[in-house]
Amino acid sequence: MYRHSSALSEGSDVYLLMADAWEAISDMVAAGPSGKSGVSSILLSAPGMDDDFELWAGPVFAMLETCVGAIQAEEMVGVVCFHPQYVTPDGKSWPGFGQMHSVRRLKKWYYQHAAERQVAESRAAGDAPDGDDSSSSSSSPPIPPLFDNEIAAGGAWQRRTPHAVINVLRAEQLEAAEGRRSSGVLYERNIRVLVGKEDGSVGLEKLAEDLKWEQSL
Repeated sequence: MYRHSSALSEGSDVYLLMADAWEAISDMVAAGPSGKSGVSSILLSAPGMDDDFELWAGPVFAMLETCVGAIQAEEMVGVVCFHPQYVTPDGKSWPGFGQMHSVRRLKKWYYQHAAERQVAESRAAGDAPDGDDSSSSSSSPPIPPLFDNEIAAGGAWQRRTPHAVINVLRAEQLEAAEGRRSSGVLYERNIRVLVGKEDGSVGLEKLAEDLKWEQSL
């Protein structure tokens, strides 16, 4: 389900955004998850909030998540934050369930799973014997290092959209997705593809160019 909010970040329009969000969530819950009229998720776009990431990721999402908890709706829905200026949390405070993992956690996952992937690829190529759990073999190139700001960018670009967006998902979908995937493996791959230093990575310049183009549509 796609919805649009005309709320603006200037003035006191946040209450309009809350009203639009909860109207959409109510319609989603009432429709159910299946059938011709079923709704599995919501994308609520709020272009008027595009230039104020601090308001969007801070008070707006804090209020949304608090309201979900206050009415004990965690078993029904979860809200996820997207924004054209998204910034990965630094981990110094709890950003909320709907935000990207912290730079510290992403960095840990990146190096851990990059090393495991390297060993697996070496074994497949016959360069590392079975049972060798070392982070790399003598014939494997070193893992391309990424600075913290590059890890942060890799996380941020997974949450950057042309406009400010609230993604509402059903709780059972979130639980099923978490149960089927290894988060660390997924985020290591995403960071490597988006901002990694290996051949085939998209790169920051191309990501910024594509976002600007999508915003112009």
